Amino acid sequence: MMGAPDDPTMKTIQGMQLGLVVAALTTGCATAPHRFQPHALALQAAGIDALGRGELDRAAGHFSLALEYEPRLAEAENGLGLVALRRGDWARAEERFRAALALNEDLAEAHLNIAGLLMRRDADADALPEARAALAIDPGYADARLLSGELLLRLGRPNDAHWELEKLCAAFPGRADAHAANALVLARLGRPVAAEEEADAALAIDPNLAAAHRARAEVLRGNGDLEAATGELDLAIAANPASVEDRLAHATVMAARRLPNEATRELASLVETAPRRPEVRFALAFVALDRGDPAAAVRAADDALALREHYPEARLVRAEALVRLARAEEARQELRRFLDEAPATMVAERSRAVQFLTEVPR
Repeated sequence: MMGAPDDPTMKTIQGMQLGLVVAALTTGCATAPHRFQPHALALQAAGIDALGRGELDRAAGHFSLALEYEPRLAEAENGLGLVALRRGDWARAEERFRAALALNEDLAEAHLNIAGLLMRRDADADALPEARAALAIDPGYADARLLSGELLLRLGRPNDAHWELEKLCAAFPGRADAHAANALVLARLGRPVAAEEEADAALAIDPNLAAAHRARAEVLRGNGDLEAATGELDLAIAANPASVEDRLAHATVMAARRLPNEATRELASLVETAPRRPEVRFALAFVALDRGDPAAAVRAADDALALREHYPEARLVRAEALVRLARAEEARQELRRFLDEAPATMVAERSRAVQFLTEVPR
């Protein structure tokens, strides 16, 4: 799985991943067409141990030697992918994970590792089928269900995300990250009481979990308590300073507090860190509009829509910016597209779009 230090989700999954790989190696690889040599399995287990200690060269040696004994051992290829991932060589890691799947297409861990890589590259639409493939092989694979829920939320499907995460919380009530992810989804669905309960459950298990603080911040922001929301996000960022999600949420709250310069600086930094995240571009568009720069808002909304074609929120901001630029016909077209795309749950936004349509001069 992803081992990048700036991604807490990937770190959590990687920790679980090591245990799952060990389990696969020590059970005699039940999905394989034949029994592997015990010496090869021992080498693989030694490689996992070395990887857990951070001894990457030693781990690679064990995995490579295991493959010399058993060239068809998919778990050994998967292990070499984990080594490459720890070294930051994402291309090589993906090559190894796909080689593992070529040997054993039912290796759920390799599917999930690829999903994690694609998610880290912000290729969420491509990552989701890989996470779902891992779940199809093993419905009890907790990390695959967590990643599926997070991907569904990032893809603008909060109801589907909530369903996945409810199943995860029911099956694994002691997983703080599952409760935190569900809390964030519930906040996005406009269920603040349930969201706060889930965030509290997560923090009771792990008081320093950044995702739980971010979920509480989302609830507080929805309640209008922006100062308290900022405090929760400060705690989240302190726990994981490189988190794109937490910094994006922090910038959004800065904008809501009418601090557009601070928000713009933070978002500009995030563009460098996560250039393919449409949410960052959308936030830039929103802040530009708020500070009275509709031309910049249109450019940022265009960037967001280039990264995610079905993005009704970005269309609405773009339409409002076009109105301010007196580009009436383009604004009307954008508002109609928004109304075609926006789900019925976006009641306030749809009402605003209808109002705009009646007010835009012909």
